[in-house]
This record gives sequence, C-alpha cells and structure tokens, in this order.
Amino acid sequence: MVQRCYVVTMARCPYCMAPVSKFDEICRTCGRIMTGTAGSSQRATGQFDTGAYSGGATSGQAPQMMRNPRRMQSRRRKKKGKLGKLVFVSIIACVFVFTPANELAMSQWANVSTQLQDLTAPVYPMEATYTVDRTLTMSNKDTDNHTFKYSFAIPQDRTSKGMDEFMWNTDDGAKEADKIQEITSMKVISGNFNYELPIDAITRDVNPELRGIDQAINIGDTNTYMFWPGEGDSSDSSFCSYGPCVKWEGITPADGDVSIVVRYTIKSSAYSWWSDFSGNVDGSSTGISLDTTGTYSDIETRGEHYNRFAQYSEWFKRNDNSYAIDGGNAAIIAAASNIDSEIPDDLSDNPYAFARKAFEYVQEVITYGRGKEIPRSGPSCLSDKVGDCDEQSNLWMSLLKTKKIPTWYEFGALTGYTFKTWEPHGWSNIMLPYDSEWCEDNGIYISTCFVEASVDVTNNMWLFKPPTALGLWIELEDKDTNTPGKGLKDYFYRIWACNVLCGYAETWETVGEAVTTGGTFTNPQIVEEFKTTQ
Repeated sequence: MVQRCYVVTMARCPYCMAPVSKFDEICRTCGRIMTGTAGSSQRATGQFDTGAYSGGATSGQAPQMMRNPRRMQSRRRKKKGKLGKLVFVSIIACVFVFTPANELAMSQWANVSTQLQDLTAPVYPMEATYTVDRTLTMSNKDTDNHTFKYSFAIPQDRTSKGMDEFMWNTDDGAKEADKIQEITSMKVISGNFNYELPIDAITRDVNPELRGIDQAINIGDTNTYMFWPGEGDSSDSSFCSYGPCVKWEGITPADGDVSIVVRYTIKSSAYSWWSDFSGNVDGSSTGISLDTTGTYSDIETRGEHYNRFAQYSEWFKRNDNSYAIDGGNAAIIAAASNIDSEIPDDLSDNPYAFARKAFEYVQEVITYGRGKEIPRSGPSCLSDKVGDCDEQSNLWMSLLKTKKIPTWYEFGALTGYTFKTWEPHGWSNIMLPYDSEWCEDNGIYISTCFVEASVDVTNNMWLFKPPTALGLWIELEDKDTNTPGKGLKDYFYRIWACNVLCGYAETWETVGEAVTTGGTFTNPQIVEEFKTTQ
C-alpha cells in the first residue's frame, strides 16, 4: 500500500496553489493578492448580471484548507526563530513521510502537523492606523456620451456590539463597547478637488446633515457631481435605500472614462468575541464559548436580531429568482442534519455548537475556487463543492438559517499584514446569546446579553475581526419587511450605467505607510472538539 502524506512547509496561494511565504501578500507565480476573495471585486461593485469576469482562482484549496485540523489547545506555545523551526519541522516531517511506515512514526505525525500549522498561520497586527485610496472609474466605449448613477456607502464606526455605543446594560450602568474600527476621515478627490465629507453629521440619528440632488456638489472638471440624501425607498434613486451613502452621478464621455478617489483614514484594532481565541487580543476575556452560550430559545429574547434576520429561511432573492441564502433548500437541510448528528445530545440546543460545526463543515467540504458572475447561492456552492468568499458565506449562512440563528452580511476590503495590496471582500456576522446563568453571574441584563460577532469562513476568522479587514457596509434591518434581504439586494444592485458598452472598475492603494502598534499575533487553524458531559 502506498501511503501519502502531504507536507505543507509553506502556505499556498489560493488561486494557483503555488508555495508562498505566510508573509507574502502577492503570489509571485500568478500575481494575485492572497486574501481569499476571488470574484468579489466584481460583485462588490454591483455588476452581478453584466460584464465579463476579470480574474479569479483556479480550482484549489485555500491555505487553511490544506492543513489538517488540530485539536484545541488551552494555551499557545511561544514561538522563537520561526524560520529555523519551520525548516527543522519540515525535515522531520519528510523523515516521517519517507521512512518505512511504522506505528510510531505515524503516531507522531499529528504533532508535526500541529507545529507546521502554527508556523504557517497568518500574521496580524494588534492595531493599525492607515489611509487607503479607493479609485472608482466609470468607462464608456460607446461613440456617444452617457449618463451614469452610482452610490457608495458611508462607513460608520464599528464597536464590539455592531455600531452600538454600549456592550450591555448592568446594575452598575451601561458598559461602553470597545471601538474596533474608527473612520477618522473620508474624502472625495479628483485632481485639485479635495472635499472632506462630514461623515459624523451625515450618519447621526438626530437631524443628520444631508444634501439632496438640488444641493449637489460638482466634482472638479469631471462633469460629475455628488450628494448624500437621506434614506428612502429603492424605487426612488434620489434616496439611499441601504443605509447612509453618497450618490455619484454624471456623464461618461464617448470612448472615455471618468474617475474619482475616495480616501479613507482608518484606525482599527483586532478583536475577538471568542473566549478561546489563541491570540491575546481584546475581547477574548469576556468572549463567548461553547460553555457560556445559551439556547436557541434565548435568541428570541435578546435584542431584535430574531425579528430582523432569523425568522426568515430565505434571504435575498436575486434577478435569476434564486435566493442567495436559502435555509429551506432540501440539500441544505440535509447537510444541516448531518452537522447535527455530529453534535452530542447534551449540546443539541446550543446555537454556538451548530454554528461552529457548520463553519468547520464548509471549510472541509468546499474547495476554494473561482466564483461565478452571479455568485453561487448557498445550495449551489454546496452542490458544486467550490466557492469563493461570498459564495462560501452564502452556504454557511444558509446552514444557520435552518436553525434560525441570526446572521447577516458585511462588505468592505481586505489587505495583508504590510497593507501593500487590497481587494474587495465579503464576510458574515452572527448573533449568539450568552447563557442566562452567565448573564446573571455578571450582572448583565438579559435583553442585552449577547454578542454580535464577525465570521469569515474563507479566511478562518471565527468570531474574530483583524485590523486588516475594512468594513464599509454592514447589513441592517430591511426597510421593506415584505422582501427579506431587500437592503442587501439594493446594495448589490446600486449601479446604473448606459448599456453593455459602459462599465465600472475600482482599485485600492495604501497612501504612505500604515502605522501598526501593539505587536502581532497569529490565527492558526483550530478545530473544536465537542465532548458530551453526560
């Protein structure tokens, strides 16, 4: 019998599978940024039905998918001389592989594999302050001038409780939430035109400072203008239907293009809502875990998340009449049942247990690969056994829908440790309730005793948000409750241009150097073992 052992001495590019260093942000073989976001560049711009796909992955697994899962460890080992250890461990691994098979060698392979995973885990900074330019370009290959309409979201400060100021209420008063993403400034630039948007005034709840189309500001000599109206119905394009936004409209010249730069200055911190997170980051000391999570019935008593997201099994009906997130699909229900069967009986009422197992299930069964122009729905991703960032998110969120666990989308951009390269990205959020006893022991009012956490299944971010992820838009409750996922649909289809001869593109570039503080940490692949207490 031929025994095969796949040794991962370095990480691999998710696009072409070429070996890369964990510190590399761009693959030296195919030239793509390695953030696991193939296809989202087009999708994040709203071009879901038209336009050619501009790039993406060949079929293959993301770096975290190439590693065998390891058991949960209670404490991290200190790492010194990582490169030397990597070489040493790799040599030992090869010895195991090429030595005639014996029980002792194979029994030691798990330990070697664990060290390899530690050494190739992604590196993140604790805190970062940076400025990034997002260049928006409308093109026109027609022989006539054409008008266009486009809108981009105004990002809001993020806290450890979504965008709420307070984490929870206690007998001693409200506990202030940690600020994990602060939008210092947001400017629109074109040539000598440089305008700083009053984002705090635009996004405030009371008497926001708004500009309608009649107060639009001309953007330099681009023959375009911008305004920031209030929120309204999507049938009226003069309003923002998916949250605070800036409307950019005007004319694209014949056989030409027009561009603006949106410059964001951001202060961001790493944060974990998971108490067992291996990196020493903020939030983990009060984070949630398998042992401190409440029951499914607790979901309905904590905040408004059940009414906003959980009660609907289907979410976001696309133009092809399929639902992007579909918890009513037979294949999804069957997969959820299989996940349930792996959970001990005494944890069958624990939403954390299911959400985490579903997270690991998607990583196990889905190969990272090129996305489709119309992104695969959750059922399609499961059927094809392949998907990129938002397609895998669609699958994971579909599985959660079968259990009525609140989950919703977030879109933005992702970069690497050195902030050299960027790519649009999409990921998920989840609400999980704390156990009632835990809430009482900590003096927290039940109605506020829950977490709103970030989950990126493609990049192995479980209840964790790094400073390298820039959130630009987060899904809120639908204005039209009769159309579940209406806000998400409006965000996706927020571009209008002349015809197939018109197009849109965006590029990202860090301005200057990012300032990172607080040191670094890694996020290795970890699989939780759920053991029965009976």
